[in-house]
Amino acid sequence: MKKGIWLWAAAVALAVLLVSSSAQGSSSSAQRRFQRTFVCVNLHNGLIKVISRRQHNRCAVGWKRYRVSDLFGTGRRGAKGFPGPAGPQGPAGPQGAAGAQGSAGPAGATGPMGPQGPIGPQGLKGDQGLQGDQGDQGLQGDQGLKGDQGLQGDQGLQGDRGPQGAQGPQGVAGSNGAPGADGATGATGPAGPAGSQGLKGDTGAQGSAGPAGPAGQAGPQGPAGPQGPAGPTGPAGLDGNAIVQVSAAGAPGQKTTTVACPAGKFALSGGFSAQGSVTESYRWFEGDDLGHTAAQAGRGWTVTQSSGNSGSLLVFAYCA
Repeated sequence: MKKGIWLWAAAVALAVLLVSSSAQGSSSSAQRRFQRTFVCVNLHNGLIKVISRRQHNRCAVGWKRYRVSDLFGTGRRGAKGFPGPAGPQGPAGPQGAAGAQGSAGPAGATGPMGPQGPIGPQGLKGDQGLQGDQGDQGLQGDQGLKGDQGLQGDQGLQGDRGPQGAQGPQGVAGSNGAPGADGATGATGPAGPAGSQGLKGDTGAQGSAGPAGPAGQAGPQGPAGPQGPAGPTGPAGLDGNAIVQVSAAGAPGQKTTTVACPAGKFALSGGFSAQGSVTESYRWFEGDDLGHTAAQAGRGWTVTQSSGNSGSLLVFAYCA
């Protein structure tokens, strides 16, 4: 029942739309135009919208397609009635799905522009007609020719170069003098008597410091050197998931307890759980009290207690 009411409301709204378009042409041309026109009617609120061939005359979900002639027949249009009062605005319908875009037709040639006619008297505002299809886009005009490049100006003449002066004559080299004869060695004279030691002179006063010279100006900062190449990627660090915990409990009456790592692993750290006093806790090293060799160094942990209950010492190590 509700659906039928909405269809009647849609029919009335479309009838008003058809009557208001009477200013667009004769009744026969409008009849032929509307016989090829489809509309979509919303099945929920009766909203009507005209669809075009670009939408392939299809309606979205929740809408039903009608021909205008199916709703109002093909009879001749009657006289224009008085417009009724405007009804309340209905709720906005859901937005329909966008139709597929049709292929663009060939662009027509742009015709010559005609002379502008005289401005006629302003007529009465007619009812708004149905929106027509968008026209095809005209051809793009040809690009103008590129202008010629101007001529390059003449280059000025180069001035004449002056003549080079004449080189003066080289002087005459003088002759080398003859070497003189070697003189005879004189006789050695007798040694004179030793003189008495003179008095020690007074120490002179310290001279005043000279004025400081002006500070030299700082030289300009040299340009920054190029960035050095990136160093090689270091080896991957130790994976924490690869650390293994091992432990050993001391035998009754035993004061020193050791624990060894699995083959191929080294002790990273170690500890103990003991009752009483602990005197030492260390990682194995070459030549320790237990006589470990270089091959055994770092591969275990040792703890010694001085007092405690029998069997109260537990030693553990973290190996990787």
